[in-house]
Amino acid sequence: MKISHSQRTDRKGVQIVGDKFEQANYIFREQSVSDFGIDAHIEIVDEGRNVTGKLVALQIKSGPSWFREEATDEYVYRGDKEHLSYWLEHSLPVLIVLCDIENRLCYWQAVTPANIISTKTAWKILIPKYQQVNSGMYIDLLYLIDKLPIYKSYTIDSIKDLSHGLAKRYCLRVILNQQHTQAEIVDLVKALTKEAINTEYHRTDLTKGHWKDAPAHVVWLDIFPSAEDERNSNLICQSEWFSTEIGPEDLPSSNEGQEILPNLKVRWNNRYIAMAKLNEENTVSKEDFLTSIKALTKLAEPLIQFACHSLSRFEQGELAYESMTDELITKVTEIEAIYASARNVGMAPYECNDISTNFHSVIDYAHNVYLPFCGVGEQQTKKQVIYNINSQSKYFGDALEGLRYELQKVQ
Repeated sequence: MKISHSQRTDRKGVQIVGDKFEQANYIFREQSVSDFGIDAHIEIVDEGRNVTGKLVALQIKSGPSWFREEATDEYVYRGDKEHLSYWLEHSLPVLIVLCDIENRLCYWQAVTPANIISTKTAWKILIPKYQQVNSGMYIDLLYLIDKLPIYKSYTIDSIKDLSHGLAKRYCLRVILNQQHTQAEIVDLVKALTKEAINTEYHRTDLTKGHWKDAPAHVVWLDIFPSAEDERNSNLICQSEWFSTEIGPEDLPSSNEGQEILPNLKVRWNNRYIAMAKLNEENTVSKEDFLTSIKALTKLAEPLIQFACHSLSRFEQGELAYESMTDELITKVTEIEAIYASARNVGMAPYECNDISTNFHSVIDYAHNVYLPFCGVGEQQTKKQVIYNINSQSKYFGDALEGLRYELQKVQ
């Protein structure tokens, strides 16, 4: 009995795939019976070259026929519903591996609901050309088997020393690095509060001289589920701990939260989900945000130049004070429109957070230049008006320089 060409191709493919996984420091085990859609298993080996007992199942497809349908960056694998159900319900994660026998290259993709694309008759899965069997797939496999360790489940974004002469006080803003249950957050609050009590960060030498080596009297924690929540000040909870060493008259106002330990309370934000949804709905795309702020900034610049030029003419005696104010009043409608439009740009995407801060400073200072001519000027002296134009236009220039710097960082 002769072995068929397709059987020879399949055998070569399994051998090449096995070699590739062995070279990448995985243990490869071919299945003697593969009729059910699993050709082999690999076992994960950790960084210390220890076997872990964690397995991933492989379906191997070899030969040029599996590479006929491709896009620029990926190959297209099409399958039947029977195999899909089997793989999705398998007790092990399943990879489809396409083996290019001629070039000895192997491409893979995980069979997960997120990667499946339904078609009219069955389904397909896209296998990226960059996703080759090599040692670089280690992190991907750890995610796939849900065994990637998270060595620190939170990040302390900032520590503020709010101490004064009667009490040593700290406020910590904490960002979670993974999903936490309420019980896990409570445990984290307990542990972080205990650490913060012994903090030796001091904002000045004066506070350090006064409170060095003393335990804190007050600790606040603001807990945020993500960096974006922190940017939007949308906390999941806030905790407070007050020492018994300070008297009632020196205690800050309480958040009146749930007591989880003596003197340690947690107040949960019952509007977190609603605010997160609202923030998401009002966050605009990077392209739209940058287009809007550049256009508004471009409109504001000549108005500040006009105000500075009018003031310069007044200071040089070329223009009476009343004429200068009359000129600037004619521009009030324009600056008010720019100011209103800036408030309706929408929330910036996360990477544009610093740009947003600088942009709003630019518009606020531009608006402040003209503020004395929006009705407020009636109550200001000539000296105050002149000082306002000089100082706010300078602040505008500084903020504009900062905005341009931040724009360069994301473009």
